[in-house]
Amino acid sequence: MNSYRDLDAVLAKVRRRILPLVISSYIVCYVDRTNIGMAQLRMGEEIGLGPAGFGLAAGIFFVGYALFEIPSNLVLHRVGARRWIARIMITWGLLSAATALVTSPETLYSVRFLLGVAEAGFYPGVILYFTYWFPQRERARIVAMLMAGIPVSFLVANPVSGWLVEHASWQVMFVAEAVPAVALGVVVWRLLPDGPATARWLSEAEKALLIGALAAEAPRERPVRAVLTDPRVLLIAVVSSGGVFGAYLLSLFLPQMIAQLWPAAGETGIGFISTIPYGFAVLAMIAWGRHSDRTGERTRHAAAACAVSAAGFALAALAGQPGLVLAALTVAAMGKFAAVPVVYTLPTEFLSGRAAAAGIALVNAVAHIAAIFGPVLTGRLRESTGGFTAPLLVAAVYLALSGLIAFGLGQDRNRIPDSEPLHRINRE
Repeated sequence: MNSYRDLDAVLAKVRRRILPLVISSYIVCYVDRTNIGMAQLRMGEEIGLGPAGFGLAAGIFFVGYALFEIPSNLVLHRVGARRWIARIMITWGLLSAATALVTSPETLYSVRFLLGVAEAGFYPGVILYFTYWFPQRERARIVAMLMAGIPVSFLVANPVSGWLVEHASWQVMFVAEAVPAVALGVVVWRLLPDGPATARWLSEAEKALLIGALAAEAPRERPVRAVLTDPRVLLIAVVSSGGVFGAYLLSLFLPQMIAQLWPAAGETGIGFISTIPYGFAVLAMIAWGRHSDRTGERTRHAAAACAVSAAGFALAALAGQPGLVLAALTVAAMGKFAAVPVVYTLPTEFLSGRAAAAGIALVNAVAHIAAIFGPVLTGRLRESTGGFTAPLLVAAVYLALSGLIAFGLGQDRNRIPDSEPLHRINRE
């Protein structure tokens, strides 16, 4: 086996074997991370948690998450994806279920911090794991398929979460939605191969072909310390942080926005209405990732998607009619989700091995600083103004700046000596 067509056949087998399990795990991950937004419709009054307190509870998750991203990803690279991803899923599932036991804002803050620690490394670990299987020409599409799990999680979980909160309780919602994480963690432990060399469903010839193809395009190995101060990695993280700010403005506060727009909708109705932006975001994300792979271009794709998202948030802030606000938020979601898979392919174009593990984790950790201050800022602005206009305008400005930085990365990288893998792809 040595042809391009043979490699495509092997990659098709890999996609069938690993993507369903990994994407399902990511869907469950995102549900457990953000279902606090739906719970707040009832939980806030019961435990005395106002808008500012909710913002703090949402943001404190990312303190633990950001602190442990790099160590977690380095451990994954050392001990293997199967063991470490399973550990992450089981511990976060148990802690997510423990959220049902909180009785005060302080206990909620503690559980949310520990949940962030438990989940640290999952997303960058999966991005790193994909570099063990997929060549560069596949990665934006593959990451887009993974990231499609976010809007899919809202399409599926928001109506269910709303129904559980309305007809049972927010405590029941947390426990019921934590069970799949633990169950899938066990499945990952039993079935997920660490890489091509341990995949029983690949023949020896298929393993050799895939491993050889990946090795042929792998960037040179670099010291981890050098990666942590690489200006390209830090700028990519800043670009990603704009999307993170917008993502959690939507995922954590969209139910409350819809409750203001349609006060009579009820929790179940709010859950269904909130699926609309995410349905369109799935389509935009996959289509944009495919287009980026087909053209071999990354930075302009990221910049354009950030600009679209910024325009959507700005229009949502300025529009007064509920239907127009929802349409604008849909545009914002489409642009934001389309940008993410393209942005996360950038570090893997010039990093490999432990350097890639550290670089991807650094991008995710720095980007999620926006998820620490974003919910806190949103909660305080909402408490002081009574609405979401100010946070939406902040998101618009943030994403516009992210787009400009992404565009600048594309303009500058031909002048960076060791970024050869980056601009080689554009020439091809």
